[in-house]
Amino acid sequence: MSGRRETAARRRAAAGPAAAGKRAAGLFALAPATELEGAERSRLFRRNAVYVIVGAALFAAVYALLSWLKYRAYMDARFDLGNMVQAVYNTAHGHFLEITSGELKPRQMSRLGSHVDLILALFALPWLVWPSAAMLLVLQAVIIATGAWPAYRLGTRVTRDPRAGALLAGAYLFYPALGFLVLNEFHPVALATPLLLWAFLYIEESRWLWALPFLVLAAACKETVPLMIGTMGMYFAIRKRSWRPLILTAAAAAYFAVAVWVIIPHYNGDQSAFIARYGDYGQGAGVVVKTAVTHPGRTVADLAALGNLDYWLKLLWPLGFASLLSPLTVLIAAPELLLNALSAITFQRRIEFHYTALEIPFLFAAAVLGVMRLWRWLGGGFRRAEKAMTGQRVRRETLALLVLLAALAGNFFMGPLPFSLPGAAYNGKDYARTAHDAALDEAVKMIPDGAKVSANNNAGAQLAARRVAFVFPYFAGADWVLVDEKHPFFYDKEDEKMHQLALGKLVLDNRFVSVYAKDGVYVFKRVAPNPGAPQGSGAPQAAPTPRVSPTP
Repeated sequence: MSGRRETAARRRAAAGPAAAGKRAAGLFALAPATELEGAERSRLFRRNAVYVIVGAALFAAVYALLSWLKYRAYMDARFDLGNMVQAVYNTAHGHFLEITSGELKPRQMSRLGSHVDLILALFALPWLVWPSAAMLLVLQAVIIATGAWPAYRLGTRVTRDPRAGALLAGAYLFYPALGFLVLNEFHPVALATPLLLWAFLYIEESRWLWALPFLVLAAACKETVPLMIGTMGMYFAIRKRSWRPLILTAAAAAYFAVAVWVIIPHYNGDQSAFIARYGDYGQGAGVVVKTAVTHPGRTVADLAALGNLDYWLKLLWPLGFASLLSPLTVLIAAPELLLNALSAITFQRRIEFHYTALEIPFLFAAAVLGVMRLWRWLGGGFRRAEKAMTGQRVRRETLALLVLLAALAGNFFMGPLPFSLPGAAYNGKDYARTAHDAALDEAVKMIPDGAKVSANNNAGAQLAARRVAFVFPYFAGADWVLVDEKHPFFYDKEDEKMHQLALGKLVLDNRFVSVYAKDGVYVFKRVAPNPGAPQGSGAPQAAPTPRVSPTP
């Protein structure tokens, strides 16, 4: 008899005829709760690990392909992919995280003046081997896919069943917000999702030295990440009944303060431009926090707005609302949830954008813990220790399967995959190449590498790999200008009137001549300086723009 059959026989014998009668009484009849033995658990862990690795590889391949197709169809833009491309390009060529600002009078500045996302510098090495925006998109898909492994490990550790762990890892991969996160161009903060999940796993296992590099890398993804790391320290101080995790909280708070009040103002010459998103609460990060705390009625009213409720619903139901069963774990993401909820920018409350990156790992971890809590409650251990259970009514892998089915349903009704699904955000036609894309390709190829260029936002990602890259309608300092009349961007917003005014000004500027015109795509080349025109102008003055990219 095989080892598997022997184990099954022992379980049947231990359960006895009484348990069999209870199982026959109904689907939710109380049955003995049995644990996998060491050898059986190891065997199941190895077998299910293969499924998880294959699933993660498929995720990486599918989303890397879709990201590349979006890029070649000009669905990505200067804001924000182009910003990242230029920062990586300049770092690889000796100008650390340097970018050209997207403002009325652009300047060369450090990326650190808008966001403290130092992890971007690490991509300068692969850029030397694969100098393409596609490299960033592909690596992003691969790195986020690796989160399936800590998801599997955490699920297995908490449920003590590799089968349940594998199903929960599948829920991670099918979670709609995660797919959208990969397809929303490239953002350093997206890399924090798997990094924070790895850190959570290792701290849960009390392996602090293993968690440390993931915490450091996660903190380097964006200046707000330390807020989540700090709350995670408080969470584990409560969970493990120890003051030591509070050291992590103190270190994270110190780094956050330095990033927001020292690094960003130093490189920007002022506070972060993104504070303006909370202008209704005051000017300056400290004032915004003080107003939100001292006017709780107003804050609560803003939090309870329909847009926020819809956003949270779309985050929670694809995990079967299991996250709500572990509310303390959900609260780790509270700083980011609050930042998104109180922002004047509605994009921060949509799962299609990258603002979910710091919420996903903790919503998932809460769902894993919630599954186990529900299993215990159903077995008679409601608000009591697991040893108070009288049996199990539902198997742990069944509850994990329900979470996976919820994630699949989320993809079906509101997912990012380009299939004929009721709520699909994209379809196959979105990724198809058009004659207009071919015209844009021809225009892009005309512009020499390294030349100073001004480009429409939608073509800016393809032309950002250079020291200086302006955003149309500014063109006075450029040697080449690419304009796309079919996508009338005025900086990062579509505004046909202002776009036409800027194009008319360019046409009349005798410093430039048109060298390409096809399907609404135009390329202009500088032929001579114009002493009569100020070199710092070149864009209509009616619509000032933010000092940095309007999206983090």
